Order: sequence, then structure tokens, then C-alpha cells
Amino acid sequence: MRLNYFMHKYIIKLNTARNCLKYIVKAYNIKSIYIPYYICNTVKSALRKENVNINFYHIDKDFMPVYDFNKNDFILYPNYFGICSKNVEVLEKKYKNLIVDNAHSFYSKPKGLASFNSLRKFFQPNYGIKNGAYLYSDKILDNEFETDENYQLCEYSFENIVKNENMLDNENIKFISETTEIFIKNIDFEQEKQRRISNFYKYDKLYAKQNEIKINLTKEDIPFVYPLLTKNENIGYNLEKQGLMIFRYWEGIPKNFKEYEFYKYLVPIPIY
Repeated sequence: MRLNYFMHKYIIKLNTARNCLKYIVKAYNIKSIYIPYYICNTVKSALRKENVNINFYHIDKDFMPVYDFNKNDFILYPNYFGICSKNVEVLEKKYKNLIVDNAHSFYSKPKGLASFNSLRKFFQPNYGIKNGAYLYSDKILDNEFETDENYQLCEYSFENIVKNENMLDNENIKFISETTEIFIKNIDFEQEKQRRISNFYKYDKLYAKQNEIKINLTKEDIPFVYPLLTKNENIGYNLEKQGLMIFRYWEGIPKNFKEYEFYKYLVPIPIY
């Protein structure tokens, strides 16, 4: 099935999260949208490919937008690291055209005008899933999209992740591959959820006092990583020596922006 109904919204199963965003743009005929400066470049690229006018907004140390949007504005808000469900709830009550990017929060319930997540980001390391995303929306396009079958198993490594990212960036909107659908059946979602929570608190016990981000998880928060904001550069270096892949989120932030501190000092510790 490429289309299901859940929680008062359709689940549209596509090949990538960035293509979920393109789908939303087409479905709601979005010409202009607000996105944060602190966001993945693939989001900007996806919007530019759809000829959408991009307006940027800043966020504060709690990842909350520092901007008063107009009531009819389309707003993309990322659920940063899967720990920002409280921010999503606040924004959803204020803005009717909120779009929630849950690429870092697979387990979050549908919120806002539309939302989407990423199977690949959450389950690639343990299950080899290379594509797949769920879009929650009330708007369904009539387009007949292809089914994605560009699928090769590969080792989970930095080089393969980069290669796969570059390949996905050029993919058109397609329905989720049948191979991914088969792999999904092997996922123990509850076990994965509990493992992430357990690993998150393991790192929180070690680093909470050093972490400049004060994190209080709600029941909605199933984290993607443990986001450690620290000026102690030895921590990230030592974790990499232990074999953990530490990515920096995200390039392209001007140094005079407050958000640059996230790029420079935030150590996203994998918890899969």
C-alpha cells in the first residue's frame, strides 16, 4: 500500500523526506515559505527546485523561532533532534499553516497542516534501510508517481552515507520502494523506541552537567541523537576515537549568527 489513512490524515509513503516537502509544496500550491537558518541544505535545495520563495527566521537556544509570523504564512519547523515536541505544540496552536519536519522524530504524531518523517534516517544503521519517508497530509495529488526501486544494500559507513545522500538529492518524487516496505516489516518499532530512550539517558547521565542544552523529554520525544552542546572539543574527538560517527549540523551558517554556535559546538551523539 502506498496510501493509508491514520490520525485524521493520509499517510503518503514516498522515497525521501525532501520529496515529501516537494509534495507538500505542490499539494498546497506554496509560493513562499519561512524556514530556519539552521537547517539542512537539502531542504533549501528541494524548495528552490520547486521555485518557492524562501524567507528565513532565527531560532533561540531552545530551538524556538524568534519571529512573529503572519497567520497565513507557511512555516516549516524542524523537530530538532527529536526533542522539540513542546515547541511544535506551541507553534501548531498559533499558526494554521505549520509544516513539521520530523526527519529527526520518526515517532511523532501528525501535527500541523502537514508533517513528514524519514525511515532512512532512523532505521538505516540497524536495518539497512536506504530510502523511505511518511508524509501526513489531507491533500492528495492526482499525479501518478513511479515506484522507487533504485535499491542496493551497502555497509553503513560515512562514505556510503555521503554517496547515498548525493544520489537521493537527484531523485524525483516517487512512491516508497517495495524493498523498503519488506524491510519495514522486520522492524521492532517498540524495541527501537526503547533503545533510543535508554541510550539517550545513558549519555544524559554522563554529559547533562556539561550540556548547555537543558533537555526534558516528554512522552512525544523519541530522540534521533543526544545533542550535546559543549565547548569541550575533546568530547567529540574521543567519541570518534571510540568509533562513533559524529556529524556536524549544519554547514552554511554565517559566523555572526547565534545559530553558528550550534554548528560549531554541538556534538550529535548517535543513539541507535
